[in-house]
Amino acid sequence: MTKELTVDVVVAGCGGAGVEAANIAASNGLKTLAIEKLSQIGGNTKISSGFFAIDTKEQREAGLHLSTEEAIRQLNVYNHYLNNGPLTRRIVENAKPTLEEIENLGMAIKLNPTANTTQFAHRDNPYEGGSYHTYVNKPESWANVQKSVEKKGVEFMVNTTMQGLLQEEDGTVTGLTGKTANGEDLIVHAKAVIVTTGGFGGDVARVAKLMHTNRMRSLGVPSMGEGMTALEKAGGVNIDSHALIHASQLAKSKVAQNSSKEHLAGFSDNPLTRILLTPLMWIDPTGRRFTDEATIYDTVLWANAAYNIGGMYYILVDTDTLKAYTANKELSHFEVSKAGPGATDKAGDFIELAEKAVEGQVAFKGDTLEALAKKAGFEYPVLKEEVARYNANIAAGKDTEYAKPDQYMVYPIKKGPFYAIKAQVAYLGTVGGVRVDDHLRVLNEDFTPIKGLYTGGANAGGYYEGQSYPTYEGLASGFSWTSGHLAGLAAVEDLKTR
Repeated sequence: MTKELTVDVVVAGCGGAGVEAANIAASNGLKTLAIEKLSQIGGNTKISSGFFAIDTKEQREAGLHLSTEEAIRQLNVYNHYLNNGPLTRRIVENAKPTLEEIENLGMAIKLNPTANTTQFAHRDNPYEGGSYHTYVNKPESWANVQKSVEKKGVEFMVNTTMQGLLQEEDGTVTGLTGKTANGEDLIVHAKAVIVTTGGFGGDVARVAKLMHTNRMRSLGVPSMGEGMTALEKAGGVNIDSHALIHASQLAKSKVAQNSSKEHLAGFSDNPLTRILLTPLMWIDPTGRRFTDEATIYDTVLWANAAYNIGGMYYILVDTDTLKAYTANKELSHFEVSKAGPGATDKAGDFIELAEKAVEGQVAFKGDTLEALAKKAGFEYPVLKEEVARYNANIAAGKDTEYAKPDQYMVYPIKKGPFYAIKAQVAYLGTVGGVRVDDHLRVLNEDFTPIKGLYTGGANAGGYYEGQSYPTYEGLASGFSWTSGHLAGLAAVEDLKTR
């Protein structure tokens, strides 16, 4: 059985980008349908915590006077100018009015001041940490947004998955196809199609191939890439899709499978997260140290450093270090990072916790470094040399390898048993996507807009340099809403000329 509909605008995917694109279309009198594969709207945006915007009323009330020009400059520099300059400028300039629009729709917003940032590395940069407008009472706020948009005339069709695009011989996109939860085929004819389906983070094999590693942990809404595949088939050019790598987590237990607490993963109240979230010695799967572990205080830099060696690493500790953590001695040296999953301040027996991690097959133990290397698969000569060098640096109080700040050169690796606790880079889906102009029109390989086709959020390319994403809090979520806002405006404007 086939259901066939005709509208002015159809939006596929109802995260922030799709909801705002539909809102703009309906606000301008266009008959608008929005389909969503899940049973509710929100997508990954609903999971996210906040919105990046500059020169907002919330910032001015907090005494922050930030310029869009400086924000644009910082984003361009971070991205090594590989991002789309005009798109970046339009996103930053339009983030403020987009934020005001979603507040008017019923989203409660609270500015997270720089001094209160969970990203301790951002405390001195108000653009990185003071531009984070966090969502308040998200379930209620999202319900308010949906009700407001529906009042404007948007029809939401949930449990409906996009499958492809309708396209004429000249390349003009004229609608989309989909399938409902009960297996009914859907054909939607439309003058404009806005694809905001959220990337392909749920397709673990596709992400592993793209990122050249299968050692990372997948989190977030299972977006399988239907929209991205359709965009490419219609002539879009995928220029910079990549995993939205976001901090790291302790590896998931291979024994206990009942709860996140037993998984020893992030977002739990297991005290072992303090081992994850303090700058102890990190080694790669060969046993080699690879970075300044103080990247732990910046979610993105932490993930980048670990991704560079394949997305999996080990935290190396000795028994005395675990005893010190148990007694909470000397931890004043180490501020426990709140980046990524966050750590609990609960007391715990860290030797017992490490033993449980060994039982769960997410840590290794050895009475000697040689025994540890044999069990974990490290190269013992490498491990031995790295530990000797690290210990010498600890004794001297200065890191001669990676310049980790002196105050973190505290815990040597001397007294067995020794433990290597596994951590993995986590990713929250994908970001980046097909080439667009600064109005979010999808461009073909000739850099010409594909008539009738628009995108936004985690399907749109050009805002990131193509491997990582900037360390500005709320950037991906802010881009989602704002790109949807611009895509909706472009569709409205283009339909006026048809």
